[in-house]
Amino acid sequence: MWHENVEDFGQEIEPDRTFRFECHPGLSCFGMCCATEITLTPYDIARLRRHLSVDTGAFLATYCKTCIDPRMGFPFVVLKHKEDGKCVFLGSHGCDLYESRPSCCRNYPLARVIDEDGKTGKRLIRYYLQQQAIYCEGIGRGPAWTIGDYCEANGLGPYEKANDLFLDIPFTFNGLPYHVRQDREVHSMLFGAVFNFDTFFEKYGRFPHTSVPEDDHEMIVLVRSITLNLMGKTADFKNPLPPGEGKWKFLESHQF
Repeated sequence: MWHENVEDFGQEIEPDRTFRFECHPGLSCFGMCCATEITLTPYDIARLRRHLSVDTGAFLATYCKTCIDPRMGFPFVVLKHKEDGKCVFLGSHGCDLYESRPSCCRNYPLARVIDEDGKTGKRLIRYYLQQQAIYCEGIGRGPAWTIGDYCEANGLGPYEKANDLFLDIPFTFNGLPYHVRQDREVHSMLFGAVFNFDTFFEKYGRFPHTSVPEDDHEMIVLVRSITLNLMGKTADFKNPLPPGEGKWKFLESHQF
């Protein structure tokens, strides 16, 4: 999700520094982080819908809510909550889909922040230790982790690789004129191509020389290619964005 005040999540952690964290059912806070807003990337959706053996249309309709970022105009998807406020996938013994859990859940208690400078286009990845989760008893106790070790232990490699490809889409979207970014038809197009890609490809995707990949990473590669092409065609009919809109950030974390 897009977020302007990353400082709310605490101090930045340098790659060679360590932090302490543990999570297990013996903690009284166990599962409380699952009541926060869990934002999904396209790769998260690809993995989760495969785990459940459904297509993206059924997954999104059953388990998700779709929102539009009021500042950026870019659509994003979050998991629904049960009536008690907990994540729709939280069971009595923890996450029912733990092996396919989303990026932000794997990152927790870290927030992975990606900046893009509006002038240079250069991206910088930073990590913050979340501090707003004051209920969390696991922060500051347990084993010491480096960022690299924690990411490896939580299987974040393929997620980060796919998510970084996906980021080309919202960063390119930011270069479209403001009125295009606020257009409902554009939102609908982006939602279909980026998040509801199974349905999108079934309806529109019999492109010449294009087959729908079985591999989830390759699916994101195709989603990126098609969506960037669609936005390029949209931009052909619009005026260019005035220069100097500054920096903006993408955040992989729970939202409090």
